Amino acid sequence: MARDPLLDDVRTQRATLADFGLFAFQCDDLDELLHRATELVSEAMDVGLVKVLEHRSERRDMLIRAGVNWQPDVVGHVTFSDHAHSPGGYALLSGEPVISANISEERRFEIPDVLIRHGVRSMVNVIIAGKDKPYGVLEVDAREYRSFTGDDVDFLRTYANLLAAAIDRMRWHRELQERAREQGLLARELGHRVKNTLGLVQALVSRTATAKRTAKEFQQAFLGRLQALAAAENLVLEDRDDAVDPRRIAEEVLEPHRSGRPGAVLIDGPSARLPARKGRMFGLALHELATNAAKYGALSVSEGSVSLEWHVKGPDNDRHLQLLWQERDGPEISPSERKGFGTRLLEDVVSHELNGTAELDYRPEGLTYTLCFPTE
Repeated sequence: MARDPLLDDVRTQRATLADFGLFAFQCDDLDELLHRATELVSEAMDVGLVKVLEHRSERRDMLIRAGVNWQPDVVGHVTFSDHAHSPGGYALLSGEPVISANISEERRFEIPDVLIRHGVRSMVNVIIAGKDKPYGVLEVDAREYRSFTGDDVDFLRTYANLLAAAIDRMRWHRELQERAREQGLLARELGHRVKNTLGLVQALVSRTATAKRTAKEFQQAFLGRLQALAAAENLVLEDRDDAVDPRRIAEEVLEPHRSGRPGAVLIDGPSARLPARKGRMFGLALHELATNAAKYGALSVSEGSVSLEWHVKGPDNDRHLQLLWQERDGPEISPSERKGFGTRLLEDVVSHELNGTAELDYRPEGLTYTLCFPTE
């Protein structure tokens, strides 16, 4: 019984689909996947030239990403247009196969020079569809005149769909890996932040409790400081970059003292970026200053006011933030009235944690606080 060549071709193509499906399931390298895809198509269809065109929408072109039997300067270098006058571009836009049995007589499209240079006479383009958007086009180029059959086109379409599914799987796998990596980094960063914050909270509890005060006074002082830390930490988490803007901290922490009398606290300073640790201490210092001013200083009387200003100076690799807190028109205060953890926090703890310098000056016209520290 004579063998049917067409039936043999169909069997070969089916076997190729099965082989490629198994390979695509196991492969995790996109370049290897695309190259093997072109090799198997070349063998199954007995066609010398096969290529995968990757659509780059931002550049409005298609790059020859993989292929077999092309000259060395083609794969990874040559690009085609993605418009409707290009065979591959038309297949991409229409979603339908593009068949040219004789490209020398082709009037629908502009034939790329690289095909003429390689002696291509017939070609088929089918879209590599993808889940969200087309990846590109699978193109078969024959150096002899070839009448591609319906079975040939069906084979290529099925093959391209299988290739698209494999590409989508790889993309999703890479996204999962990236998300897992980011989650790991976030978990480690969160652990680091929690450890630092708990250490600072422990110090606040210890220092606040040592003062001679009632349980209610302790609660009020401690909760106020804790809220200042929380405000700074929330701003850091919103930024998602382990950094915070001192202006946003100042506005957040001092808002309770400005709501009833907007002119009571004037804020003047540029936006900048502080590491999370320094942002916390910056907010804690402002909270302490404002709380003391509301109890004993300029904010304890209706005519009193506070001005807060800062500047960032120095070269990019050695920038410093210089802060000035100035109280005016408040009651006269002597240093002895403001001893305690609040004073030590402003003069010693904050400056130490920020690796800077701080000074409280009890002037007749009002308390002045200066702070200078590196922003990195």
